[in-house]
Amino acid sequence: SHAMGHPNGASLYITDSSPRYRTVVHPSLSEWTLRLTGEEWTYNGLENKWTAPNGHVIWCRSYFRPNTKSADQNSLEGIDCGFACIDEAQTMTEEVMNKALGRIRSAEDLGPRLIICGLPTWGAWWVNSIKDVGGKIIEATSFVNQANLSAEWFDVAKKTLPREEYEAMINNKPAPPSGLAVSTFDPIKHVLGKWEYDPSMSSYLAIDWGFRKPSVLVITHDDSLNADIIQLEFTPNEITISEMTKLILKRVWPRAHQHLAPHQDFIWIDGACGDKAGAARSDQTALSAFRTMGRALPPNGLGMAIRYTTDPIRVDVLNGLSRLRDVFERGGLYLTKSLWDEGINSSSHSIARGLTTYAFDKNGKPQKNDLEHGIDALRYHVINWHWRDSPIQAKRTPQKNRSNRRLKKLKSPRF
Repeated sequence: SHAMGHPNGASLYITDSSPRYRTVVHPSLSEWTLRLTGEEWTYNGLENKWTAPNGHVIWCRSYFRPNTKSADQNSLEGIDCGFACIDEAQTMTEEVMNKALGRIRSAEDLGPRLIICGLPTWGAWWVNSIKDVGGKIIEATSFVNQANLSAEWFDVAKKTLPREEYEAMINNKPAPPSGLAVSTFDPIKHVLGKWEYDPSMSSYLAIDWGFRKPSVLVITHDDSLNADIIQLEFTPNEITISEMTKLILKRVWPRAHQHLAPHQDFIWIDGACGDKAGAARSDQTALSAFRTMGRALPPNGLGMAIRYTTDPIRVDVLNGLSRLRDVFERGGLYLTKSLWDEGINSSSHSIARGLTTYAFDKNGKPQKNDLEHGIDALRYHVINWHWRDSPIQAKRTPQKNRSNRRLKKLKSPRF
């Protein structure tokens, strides 16, 4: 409708990723443009822009900026428009708003305008930003879309969604964090009385780096439960990366290098992840923790790439803890009883002690107590492998045997 009222003008539509544009936005725009005008619009796939019969252009962009580039080298540079819309704002940072405002330059009858849309989240940056400049905020519930959503859909949502998520996503009432950081964890529900590891199961390492109190979790996916099981942890004090690697390789071994194992009584590891801080090089060795632990072959290293993300949305602690709470709520994560019993009765920074003590302060921020390292490792596991509802799939590298070159997918739960 804005395009129809501004012949020969220009608009900018921004979302978070190219796949979302191709699978969700593009089909909808194809339908809406024809319905609104009754005429075919022209789409230029090379420039990713739509042109209306009256000459109005809608530029479509996914916002990104490589971490190695400065802020002025982003995907919006070079566009001149009078109206912009930012969609899926919860997946981006305030930088996208600042850059979009810099693109709204063309004078129009009502002046430059910007619309920002996002899912309901507590302390949403786009809501606070609009409040600061005196803009209008619309806090709609899902019920305004009853013409397109059936009564059955609302009923299923109420029955299946966690209470906090239902209130936030359906009723637009996101709650501030309170109490324990992982408040949905319940030892009665999430500690398994009986569970046995099978070597055919896919397993991961989740690593919280640090010399003083590092934490490494061994997490195995169980197809029968459609969930991940934390079955082992390493919680040493004051240990180097090389020493930690040797400690890990006493109990677990990379499946890709099974032929190098001194025996076969190991938990076979198919993937690993850690904090992005592990990519930073040491002042003393000029090597990163990822390279020290991951590059060398066993028994001196894991011989595999260690996954990490620098996405500011994922690495945000509150976002990661929110996702972790949701995983427990949905029954996608458990601890073995032996791990729980040993950890809760120990004096170490175990995952069991962390889950029962790591809490929010009065300002809704996680209050570090030196027992949170296991939760940090678990958070890295979630943000690297299970950030989206459809989990990231990684390839399992087979044992280096010339007669077997097949690649199998890692098994991971649908959180």
